[in-house]
Amino acid sequence: MSKDYFEFLEKKRHSIGDFGFKANFIPDCAFDFQSFIIEKAVRKGRIANFVDTGLGKTLIQISIAKNVIQHTNKRVLILTPLAVGFQFIKEAFDRDITDDIEITKDGKFTKKIVICNYERLHYLNEKDFECVILDESSILKNFDGAIKHQVTSFLKKVRYRYLFTATPSPNDFIELGTSSEALGYMGYTDMLTKFFTNNEDTIKPQNIGTQWTLKGHAKNDFFRWVSSWSISMR
Repeated sequence: MSKDYFEFLEKKRHSIGDFGFKANFIPDCAFDFQSFIIEKAVRKGRIANFVDTGLGKTLIQISIAKNVIQHTNKRVLILTPLAVGFQFIKEAFDRDITDDIEITKDGKFTKKIVICNYERLHYLNEKDFECVILDESSILKNFDGAIKHQVTSFLKKVRYRYLFTATPSPNDFIELGTSSEALGYMGYTDMLTKFFTNNEDTIKPQNIGTQWTLKGHAKNDFFRWVSSWSISMR
């Protein structure tokens, strides 16, 4: 086989390797579990962080952003729901992590860390960012949502990718599949085909009435796979 064909196969492979680098910044105020998440996430480069409410996701996200900036000297985009961006600004200043951070509403920015609402992503160009962090990334489980498709497409063109949301429901397999796809790992349809069976003999997970059940023999392999690209903490 030709070299070009080997390169083609490599691009199609669902890689679970490390895409990041060794952490270069851990805030003094971080708890040990927060330091662990920062270090692992930075080393992984593309990872979902299913971290429960009240465990300091905002601090962790800003710290990851600072790591990327100090390593690459390029910009980081943090996408948030409406009215959440100011919390990142306050955290960054109160914790004395960085003042190189701002919110954009029209796609204009001058700082290294740029915060934007999901609804305003169309103002931005993925070429301007080395890293994208999704706050409340559970928005991706909306299959037919225009924002979901826009965000996933945007992420695919960025080197470092991070998803943050509270620990998902153990039965919300769709959220796990869309998260994996957004990070550049296995797509949700491939995930369902490989690990699940359903009551309608279909691979269309959005069909009304479709009930997905984890194959008995695939349980260990499924959760081993999920653990290879995510952190879960309560």
